[in-house]
Amino acid sequence: MSRIYEALKKVEEGSESNQTKAGFNPFVLLKDTRHPPKIDFDLEPYVEEQYQKIRRHLLPSPKGSGIKVVMVAATDHGEGATTTAAILASTIARSKNSKVLLVDANLRTPALDGVFEGQHNNGGLSDVVLFGIALDECIYQTNLSNLFVLACGKPVASPSYIFDGESIIDLMTTLRDRFDFVIFDSSPFDPYSESFFLASKVDGIILVVEAERTKKEVVQRIKKELESAGISILGIVLNKKKKYIPAFLERFF
Repeated sequence: MSRIYEALKKVEEGSESNQTKAGFNPFVLLKDTRHPPKIDFDLEPYVEEQYQKIRRHLLPSPKGSGIKVVMVAATDHGEGATTTAAILASTIARSKNSKVLLVDANLRTPALDGVFEGQHNNGGLSDVVLFGIALDECIYQTNLSNLFVLACGKPVASPSYIFDGESIIDLMTTLRDRFDFVIFDSSPFDPYSESFFLASKVDGIILVVEAERTKKEVVQRIKKELESAGISILGIVLNKKKKYIPAFLERFF
């Protein structure tokens, strides 16, 4: 056992030495080491109905609700914000034959390019906002009718700067003119600040929480912070809810 331990220590010391020589790279902190979610857009009837209910509350009424740009964000990583945003976008695109743009605004752990693998162009949100890359070079159409995607773009050390300036406001104006609906898949609220900057520039947000995992106190705190800033919360999606009662018995309760 001692020989194994000594060997592992040598490997560890060598690795640390190489990292020191190479220098610190802040972009490494932003690299997503997890697999992107596998999303099946052929929904089961029950799931389809739940997303139709969300869509019904988002789509403008005959009088006009003014809701066109929506942000989807979780309280923390892994609660299902990307899946919710992608399926909601596809549901809207199919239901009303609307031209929908799905934006990957999660520069911490971007995932949409993995969802629509092999279809993306070069460049994305950060390239448009920070480096002036043409929007048309970065938006691509998916294999789903009327659904387009703007990827996150190059990683940046401080994503908050992307969502706190005139450039993002100008981009929002352009997207409103070109698309019927725009849905931002954002980084989670609890660990990061950039989502609050973005939330102040959209028509409303959908907060995603995971059943039996997300703490009530965290949701209440985030909700209070958003409402204090005058940000409209369109609704809260309770994700990954487990059913302990068989479906055929639920009608009796």
